[in-house]
Amino acid sequence: MSRSKIALLYVGGSIGMKVNQKTGCIEPLESLSEVHRFLPELQKEVSLQFFSVANVGSSEINPSHWEEIALLIRDIYEDFDGFVVVHGTNTMSYTAAALSFALQGLSKPVVLTGALLPINDLAGDGRMNLVFAIRTAQLDIAEVCIALGPNVLRGTRAKKVEASFLQTFESPNCMPLADFSREVSLADHRIVRRKRTLNCTPSFNPNVVLLSVYPGMPEAFMDSVLAALPDGIILRTYGPGMLSKELFPWLQKVTEAEIPICITSQALRGMVDLHKYRKQLVLEKLGIISGKNMTFECAVVKMMWALTQSKDPRKIRNLMEKNIVGEMDD
Repeated sequence: MSRSKIALLYVGGSIGMKVNQKTGCIEPLESLSEVHRFLPELQKEVSLQFFSVANVGSSEINPSHWEEIALLIRDIYEDFDGFVVVHGTNTMSYTAAALSFALQGLSKPVVLTGALLPINDLAGDGRMNLVFAIRTAQLDIAEVCIALGPNVLRGTRAKKVEASFLQTFESPNCMPLADFSREVSLADHRIVRRKRTLNCTPSFNPNVVLLSVYPGMPEAFMDSVLAALPDGIILRTYGPGMLSKELFPWLQKVTEAEIPICITSQALRGMVDLHKYRKQLVLEKLGIISGKNMTFECAVVKMMWALTQSKDPRKIRNLMEKNIVGEMDD
């Protein structure tokens, strides 16, 4: 029986580090192929090939890295059965969302994983997460996902919630795609492998502003944001999309400037509903985009991507409110 061919793309993070037994310092692995030394059993199960994309902490990740990862996957797509992207955990949600929009029409899984501790730390999570990620890359899944611990989460729905081995990430509005708790179980709502044509569009406009509203938010601050001429705005509002009517004149200025503005909820499991209250109907008439139950991380990335797909505010609104890769409920 032939082994699955899995591409391992290293971007950064603790899995690519090790503890120097002499000095106690954390330092990079000399070569990514050292991963084999820590997981010798995997060589019987899969054929791994290593690709170095970058070696940066997740706080240093930017849209150019998203583009580089997507283009590399496109270039080697036909040669592998699945892809594992090793990445720091702090911005993993953003990268997973970005790859989801950049790589549409997948027929194979793209799995992001990482660790809180270096791979050679016996009490760490690096080996376990890498094993789960490589095994996820062999499953009947065909979408971008995150595998840290036994749960496999949809890439557009995952959020980092705590620095814990047991539950680093959570998917507030979407059940896991797979579970390795005992036997592997696969969820019915996952996208399955079948023949599709990969559509790679890894373009992002980073001139997007994220704002969270709060009581007493100064009007001068809001005006300064508008004066900076962002190409798009994500506004995190209360509950189902509520905000002070004092902000309505500012929203009018934004829409008159034809700057797409999308509202999401500050509630972890919130759903924006612009039809529930009369005041919210005014927002809809102003052309405010409903982020529905997208995470704010996904909304930011989707706005960056949508801005490169069209210059027409109406088309951008349609893209933002359309469920493209499972990022929101229909």
